Amino acid sequence: MPCPVTFFHFRSAPKSRNYSAGANVPFKIGLLIFICFLGLISFPKLSIGQVHNSLQQAQAPDRIVNLSNKERKQQAINRIPTGEIDPAWRSRVLEVAFRAALYQAMSSQMFECEPEFYRFLVEHPEVVVAMWQSLGITKLKLQVLGPQKYRLDDGAGTTAVVEYLYSSPTQHVVYSEGSYSGPMILRPVQGRVLAVLTANYLRETTGTPYVSVQMDLFIQVDRAGIELITKALHPLLGGMAETNYQQTMAFVGSVYRTAVVRPQSLQRLAGQLTQLDPTTQESFLAWIDRIGNSAASDYDRAAMAAPLDNIHNRALQPETTIRQ
Repeated sequence: MPCPVTFFHFRSAPKSRNYSAGANVPFKIGLLIFICFLGLISFPKLSIGQVHNSLQQAQAPDRIVNLSNKERKQQAINRIPTGEIDPAWRSRVLEVAFRAALYQAMSSQMFECEPEFYRFLVEHPEVVVAMWQSLGITKLKLQVLGPQKYRLDDGAGTTAVVEYLYSSPTQHVVYSEGSYSGPMILRPVQGRVLAVLTANYLRETTGTPYVSVQMDLFIQVDRAGIELITKALHPLLGGMAETNYQQTMAFVGSVYRTAVVRPQSLQRLAGQLTQLDPTTQESFLAWIDRIGNSAASDYDRAAMAAPLDNIHNRALQPETTIRQ
């Protein structure tokens, strides 16, 4: 019987967001499942109220002043490290980027986490899915096909093959190709999704680490009629994708905070994730042990539970070294 685990809310950055010096920068209905699940393993629970909030966020003024969506999309394409991607994949990546029926620039999310632990979870999504499964909050299945290659099945008609085409300390390029079939769609919908995650790292002078993540999402569908629907529903689809993305990043931050505050509980949960490859499970347990021991020696855990209202934004400095 799974052991209950309380996940602590992640420690977000102070409300003042003047960090430019250190920056590089399931409501499930047919196509919505395809959009929300195919590009990035999305957070499994989304209430109707959250959908409403997502739509409101999507209808809010653009975050980047004086830039059209076309210009923002071109800037995002320019950020894709095409020179680092295997030439066999390069043309497919650029085709999805340039011919995307939907482009969405996700908001920057900042949360407390060690850079290397963030990278571990991003590069091992099966660990996150296994935790969701153990906690009983998703039926999503993610089969490891090879190094950074997965088969995804959401149990509601969406299947896809997901591959990591490029991974570095600060950037990940993920390509997905799959289909959706269900009662609302007469013929299966084929599509491709390109997700580009860009991370930057900050650290307080006291040593507390933060990760700031931004994602560009490009979605291409094959059927002309579905492509028109995708474009017409852009505000709703983009808002839902944004909410799922925010919740997923929040979960990553919560896992790290739990490892800091209550590592024994997280170790018990990790020990139950027998569906993981033994090496991956051992690595996850080692990370929990490392974070817990570091917190015990470097932080006052009682102080970590306190709010951050009194921390000045100048206490944050850019992370200058990322251990490989």
